Amino acid sequence: MAHADRRHSTDQLTQVYGLQLLLDILLGNSQNDISNIAATLVTLSFTRSHETEADTYSVNYLCPTDYRADGAADFFQLLIDNGQSGGTPVFLSTHPDPGNRVQNITDQRTEQGCTGTGTFDAAYSGFKSSLP
Repeated sequence: MAHADRRHSTDQLTQVYGLQLLLDILLGNSQNDISNIAATLVTLSFTRSHETEADTYSVNYLCPTDYRADGAADFFQLLIDNGQSGGTPVFLSTHPDPGNRVQNITDQRTEQGCTGTGTFDAAYSGFKSSLP
């Protein structure tokens, strides 16, 4: 939801196409592969910053509710616990390290003083257990 609200997709497309055009002009069309690689590496950092911003906004959106504002951290902790936290070097990754995301989300909840207790967790657990 935060990605749509913060217009990350349209910002990403604008940056990619603008950078691609600039590199094509500087390197010439004969260097198209080099400019594609350079543009891709540069835009990975944009993607990581968008993910971090989306994590922050998820806390912003949930903080005034009864939901746990740091609930998204549970998802990233689950990835870590199941050994799926990646292993790609940060400069080649499209997403921040899951451990950093857990910490950042938890820190945001604390900084904002969110009080949601997750009273819906028990109802959700009951719903899941009722499924066949």
